[in-house]
Amino acid sequence: MPDMPAVTPDSLIAILDNLKTEYVAIINQLDANSPAPGVGEWNARQVLTHIIGSLNRVPIHAGYYLAGASYVPVVFSDPYWIDAWSDAPIQSFKAAFEAAIEGNKGLVRSLTTDAFWRTIPMAGFGDTPLAVFLLVNYNNHVKEQHLHQLSAFVGVVQPA
Repeated sequence: MPDMPAVTPDSLIAILDNLKTEYVAIINQLDANSPAPGVGEWNARQVLTHIIGSLNRVPIHAGYYLAGASYVPVVFSDPYWIDAWSDAPIQSFKAAFEAAIEGNKGLVRSLTTDAFWRTIPMAGFGDTPLAVFLLVNYNNHVKEQHLHQLSAFVGVVQPA
């Protein structure tokens, strides 16, 4: 793993609070039926379901750390699609996103120091502490990879 900034439960909660603020501002302006910006790219619904699904999967992944497993089954580029998303109103996406954020905050708060720093080798990443796994999920994945992608559907420019 590359060098990471200091990670604490409080810093992760702050990232999650920030994500909630930034995403809700976009979701409040978003048309869930916005088309994909290009051939082969995800539309607004697909981006939202990926973000929500990914956040909902973080506690499952954390459970592998808590169990002392030898690996974490991380899946990349999964749209986490369920049929209910096909015609769900934007309020459904907003409620699911906010619930996922609050659930992750509860997860972070529940971790003991030992669990927070427990390490599992991950394919492509090497030995990864749970704290870093969470940071990468929240900051590098949800914020850095997808916030700008979703904001493009409403033309909102987000801070870097």
